[in-house]
Amino acid sequence: MASTKTPARDAVLVKYLNEAYGKEKQLETNLTALIGRAQNHKTLKKGLQDHLKVTKAQARDIERRVKALGGKADAGPVLPGPDAAGAAVGALANVANRAVAASKGPVQMLRGTGEADNMLRNVRDAYWNEGEEIAHYSVIEAVATKLNDKETAQLAKRFRKEEERMQKFLERQIKALVGEVVKEEVPASERRTSTTRRRASSSRSTSSSRSSASSRSKPASSRSKSASSRSASSRKAAGQKAAATRTRKAATSSAKSTAKSARTTAKKAGTTAKKAGSAARSTAKRASS
Repeated sequence: MASTKTPARDAVLVKYLNEAYGKEKQLETNLTALIGRAQNHKTLKKGLQDHLKVTKAQARDIERRVKALGGKADAGPVLPGPDAAGAAVGALANVANRAVAASKGPVQMLRGTGEADNMLRNVRDAYWNEGEEIAHYSVIEAVATKLNDKETAQLAKRFRKEEERMQKFLERQIKALVGEVVKEEVPASERRTSTTRRRASSSRSTSSSRSSASSRSKPASSRSKSASSRSASSRKAAGQKAAATRTRKAATSSAKSTAKSARTTAKKAGTTAKKAGSAARSTAKRASS
């Protein structure tokens, strides 16, 4: 006789899928309540409405996947698992999710010091919830990949990316809502005082910069003139040096030429004297004979 129990491999996936399923059902309630409070925030409201559709579609897809794995995605007391204790734990977790979903939405609507603060707190929690869902689907994707369940892994990966996109959208909304809270709860006079301080500081800094620039600009002009004067002096000195160099070269060349001429003259004189001496000796020799 064939066993009616879900194989342990599939039961593990059903366990994690049912936890994600319970979270999606909780967020259907939360998102519906939050949309009702976002009447004055058109961009936020539209984003929440779109994500509510995504959330409902994810819950339906999880139900189908759990059924395909031999389980049942509901809040009943018995869920397929490797043993009765595991099934009971899964069932209790689902019941707890539904209980939180039934209570958390209305509570969110009553808190905060004003409309903007209330909305900021609720969007902050929605951002946190998206983080929890991202964690759920990251785990499911990793487990399914480890168990070679490509279909479940792809499903979890797609859902994780959808939650990441929503979280980034909520992050942008938080920044906008912070501005509204400050405007609603901080008196304009205090905001102006803060702004005035910054402007005064900026003005002093600018004035100081201008003064420094002005004080620097005058010496700069003097330095420019001085630099121009030094440049002219340098050019004059360079010209004089070049002239002196040319004079020395010319003098050296002339001296060399004169010395050479003197040596040539002396050589010629020596030759002449030698010839004269030779002639004298010849004459004296002829006279003595």
